[in-house]
Amino acid sequence: MLVGHLFRHFIFSPRAGSLIRRISWLSLIGISISVTAFLVVLFVMNGMNAAIKRRILGLEPHLYVQAMGITSSLALEAHPVFQRLRENPESKVYVYETQDVILRSQDGQFRGGIARGVNKESLEHFTEQLQKMNAPLSEKDTPTYFLDPQDIPGVGEIMMGVDLAQSLGVFEGDYVTIVSPAGLLLPPGETPKFERVKVKRIVTTSLADVDAQYVFYQRELTLNALANEGVRKLGIEAWLGPDQDAEVVKKDLSNFSDVVVETWMDRNSALLYALKLEKLTIGTFLALAGIIAASSILTVLALLLSQKRRDIAILRTIGFSGKQTVRTFTLLGFSLASVGVVTGVVLGTGIGLYIQANPLRLVSSEIYYDPSLPALVDFGLVFGVLVVSAIVAWLGSYIPARTAAEVQPSDALRIK
Repeated sequence: MLVGHLFRHFIFSPRAGSLIRRISWLSLIGISISVTAFLVVLFVMNGMNAAIKRRILGLEPHLYVQAMGITSSLALEAHPVFQRLRENPESKVYVYETQDVILRSQDGQFRGGIARGVNKESLEHFTEQLQKMNAPLSEKDTPTYFLDPQDIPGVGEIMMGVDLAQSLGVFEGDYVTIVSPAGLLLPPGETPKFERVKVKRIVTTSLADVDAQYVFYQRELTLNALANEGVRKLGIEAWLGPDQDAEVVKKDLSNFSDVVVETWMDRNSALLYALKLEKLTIGTFLALAGIIAASSILTVLALLLSQKRRDIAILRTIGFSGKQTVRTFTLLGFSLASVGVVTGVVLGTGIGLYIQANPLRLVSSEIYYDPSLPALVDFGLVFGVLVVSAIVAWLGSYIPARTAAEVQPSDALRIK
């Protein structure tokens, strides 16, 4: 009761003085804005990180397995590790081949790339997942482009990432020449092996490595001229079921001594680390901004204690001990900070939930890979903000409140 009375009459009443009132309001607004910005920015970053991970999991195999010493797809399909992966009916397991290549357009543009050959079922799964990733958010929206199952590349045809196509200056229906890098080591006068292929489809995956480097084709139907160049690698790709954990399956497959297993997290470790570091850096600076805004509570209490020395002396005279006085003014500052923190938490969480339910649309889908701005509310983060804010507010209020115990009633009440 006493703290509430002091809160109303010592801070926000006309009796408190215009300076204290103004600084108190500025403190409340500053703390509220800081907490709101902190939560909204981190919720948006959570949403963007989740969208990136979801796209990686949808478009990139969860496991890559390579068996030592196997150079044919038939032998790889007969390997026990391939059979182990296919034991789960929800898993999709395919043999793939990959090789570094040099692409040359009809205009003479050269670019390096990675050619990835899979069977028709794998390409159909890839295009199906890509179509899901680019599905419109609402009925009013339209997808950026549509992939028809008939667009699966056939004999002498490829699919190409959009960034790679732009760097070469090619369009759908154009022809490009694919050369093996091994041809660069041939003596002068010898012609390297090459194959002229048609660009059946240009795809946008929103994954930088795929869009800028990869071409896809059907195994045994395309790039057969480069099969004996010694740069082609065979492996197994697997999309796991929803109940399977990639790390658990990797540990199980490690019992095979002649295989090397990589999860999607291993292959994208640099990206995942960069996302964590970015979130940590931005969160740290926003938290520091909030702490700076909360430090204004020190100013409010310092002014309050200097102007209310006589009131403090009266409290001491009627029986308040030094500890009770410090506790009272600590709770006073804590209450002021709590109003700002709770307001910021409510606003930040509310805005985050709204963006999560209604992702914001950016200006143009032609500029950004993903024209939506998602959010993902983390209530654990909200609880952490409340706990840390409570500790900071208590310490920030206790430090200046200690001076209240130093007030001597005889000195403060002496009439000068």
